Amino acid sequence: MMSITLFTLLVLCAGPTLGLLVPQHNCDGHFSYFYKQEEQTYIGIFTAPTFSIVSSNAVLNWRATFESEGKRDLFVGPMKTYPNENDAATNIGRGMPAETFVEFVNITTALPKLISFYINNMLVCSSAEYKYPKTRVTVRHHMTLTVKNKRPNPMFQNYGGY
Repeated sequence: MMSITLFTLLVLCAGPTLGLLVPQHNCDGHFSYFYKQEEQTYIGIFTAPTFSIVSSNAVLNWRATFESEGKRDLFVGPMKTYPNENDAATNIGRGMPAETFVEFVNITTALPKLISFYINNMLVCSSAEYKYPKTRVTVRHHMTLTVKNKRPNPMFQNYGGY
């Protein structure tokens, strides 16, 4: 039998995720769902494949499509550079892959499912779509990286198309 103390600890630690459906996707290594404890929100982080940055002046056009079962209001925020522009420039300069993220909004029962993820119009991964009724949203992000003196000086732009 579970003690009241242990039960309380379980509810406090797992409360935000109890009963939340995290859909499967076919994008391991390039997309992950995360819970940001400090903001009590869910995000999805995209990681570029190693092939995407091949020159000192690289342009990355990111595009991702999510679906949610049923009819819904907005559930995905704009795609942005992860974790922020300055830290991303440092990370890329150290040889780490470029990353972007989206924040999921108004989520109560299930996270949106990643249906497709493209970089520069090249399909990175895709998953089966939901049956109707469903709600679909596509987010985009444009990232230009310019390397000067072997140190990245990225110019990040978000065209934020839905």
